[in-house]
Amino acid sequence: MPQNDGAPRTRRPNVSPRLVAGVLLVALAIWFVLINNRSVRIHFWIPWAEAPMWFVLGATFLAGAATTWLFQLRKK
Repeated sequence: MPQNDGAPRTRRPNVSPRLVAGVLLVALAIWFVLINNRSVRIHFWIPWAEAPMWFVLGATFLAGAATTWLFQLRKK
């Protein structure tokens, strides 16, 4: 039988490893985007564009996240 010394029990928050991994990946992606701040030239199908690297990386990250989200909706 567990002993209770009168101290209040602390509840441990229910944090899943998936949530921790997701937060860590987002933090790493934000860090990576922020340290790459040079301007780059991007070739689309026909035109060329110049944009800051942080913008290109951020847009790529958001496009990947949106694609993942859309595929998860399709599974449900």
